[in-house]
Formats: sequence, C-alpha cells, structure tokens
Amino acid sequence: MPVPLAPYPAPPTPYTPPANGAQSQLVCSGCRNLLMYPVGATSVCCAVCNAVTAVPPPGTEMAQLVCGGCHTLLMYIRGATNVQCSCCHTVNLALEGILVLMFKELCMHDGENLGDVCVVS
Repeated sequence: MPVPLAPYPAPPTPYTPPANGAQSQLVCSGCRNLLMYPVGATSVCCAVCNAVTAVPPPGTEMAQLVCGGCHTLLMYIRGATNVQCSCCHTVNLALEGILVLMFKELCMHDGENLGDVCVVS
C-alpha cells in the first residue's frame, strides 16, 4: 500500500526592512563586535565571525557597560543589578539597576508607601 507524502513546508516569509530605514544595534554573541541591524529583524548574522545573535523582543530597554575585568562592551536588559561577562566571567555591578532598587527602598518607610513623594520609572 502506498504511503502518502507529507507536503513541503511553506517557505519562510522574506524579511522586508522598514520603509524609514530605522536601525538598532547589539553586541555579537560570538566575537563581541557591535552590530547594526534594521529594526524588526529577529536575528543578526555577524559578518566577522558568522555567529547568529537573537534580537531582543521589541520594547525591551537595553543598557550598556564596560566589563571591569576585560573591558569588553556588555549589553544587558535595563534594570538588571548584576551582569556577568561572557568573555572573562567577571560579575559586574550595574549601578543604574542598583540605584533604582536603593531609591525604591528609600521610598518605603516602615511598610508605608511614600510613592506620592518618590517617582520611579
């Protein structure tokens, strides 16, 4: 008895860049070079090392710091308090995130929310 063949999968929809040419940037997961890519892309292939780096979802706020151990530029999601370097494994303090946490703690006094006085975004 003949076995039915599965249909070929539909080809992926080709990426069409935004009409306004907007670009963003991220750090390559392979060689740590700074990559520019058109807004809306889901991943970026590095021209230097051919590593494919996933693009964070739209609306994700990113921040940058320089590693204290090896001086590599690191990108991380804004609000993090610690960032581990993927090159030398140094754990770096993300001062922006720590300052926000400290400020939020200052806005709480004996369980009473003083949020009308303190504004934290």
